Amino acid sequence: MGDAKSMNIAQIEEAAHRGIPFSLKVADGDRHEVPHPDYIFLPPRESQKRTYVVVHSDDGYASVLPLLTITSLTYQVDAGAS
Repeated sequence: MGDAKSMNIAQIEEAAHRGIPFSLKVADGDRHEVPHPDYIFLPPRESQKRTYVVVHSDDGYASVLPLLTITSLTYQVDAGAS
């Protein structure tokens, strides 16, 4: 879905609302998995500074990801699905 440009908040918001697991790749190569919408925080639509997202991990950590550093969004495909 993404390319070498930074992601748009609307693209990430749409992915979260679809409820399909996805991952966000950042410029340094790290991937942040979002298995369920509960794992991601998006700033309120009314906020003037919608320039980041927060992704939580099962390890208890949270990562603040500036949109400018997010290079791609990839939906997770169930390998067992036909």
